[in-house]
Amino acid sequence: MMRTFNSYFKKEIMESLRQYRYITLGVGILVFAILDPLMLKLLPTILKDQIPGDVSSLFNVTPSYAVINYIKDLVNIGNLFVIFTLGGILSEEIHSQKLVFPYSSGSKPSGIVLAKVIHYILVVTIFTFLGFLIAYYYIGILIKGDMPTFTGVMKSATLLSFYFGFNISLVVFLSSFVKKGIAASFIVLLSNFVAMGAVKLKVIGKYMPYKLIEKANLMSFEDAGITISFICIVSMIFILITILRMSKVEVI
Repeated sequence: MMRTFNSYFKKEIMESLRQYRYITLGVGILVFAILDPLMLKLLPTILKDQIPGDVSSLFNVTPSYAVINYIKDLVNIGNLFVIFTLGGILSEEIHSQKLVFPYSSGSKPSGIVLAKVIHYILVVTIFTFLGFLIAYYYIGILIKGDMPTFTGVMKSATLLSFYFGFNISLVVFLSSFVKKGIAASFIVLLSNFVAMGAVKLKVIGKYMPYKLIEKANLMSFEDAGITISFICIVSMIFILITILRMSKVEVI
């Protein structure tokens, strides 16, 4: 299994470079780290000619608000880059017969699935932390006011990383069952909207992945442990079922 894992991990790196997946994921996550603070800084200037009177009081942006705005863009837009980039990660290989040679050579489905999941979780996690570091730096330069603690911002980055990790495990799981990667991506997107609404329910709200976004906005781990534990368990179940599914795929 480890031989398959190592081979496929290297393969994912080469394919991600060749298919510009790193660039796509990097743009989706990092670009807002620069643009958000800049736009918040320039917005009063842009609108002052459009709205009569002094508009500065309408845009009293604080550094904490700027961080929350970056989190919002990561969840609303950056997340789209993640799930739509990875939607066909297994379906393409299954339905284009790319697994014939690996399977006939003795490659293990467990190694293939784990290599893909771990590779992209690591990549997205690295981009997420880089994004928060860049955003924190530019917010400190452009936005006046008391900066949120660096530790608090890193907590937000950690919570977002868990959120993205769950979505990656889900989209890989769905990609093993559908023919078109875009179908897997839309199902994940729909599940995100459902979780966003369900987070308000008393009984199940604390288990919803979107709960991590609420905690990220607060820059706190308080009461996030149960959510993290739950989505980690569910993610492992998704991975296990994906491995079982890939073990039964007919490649010829």
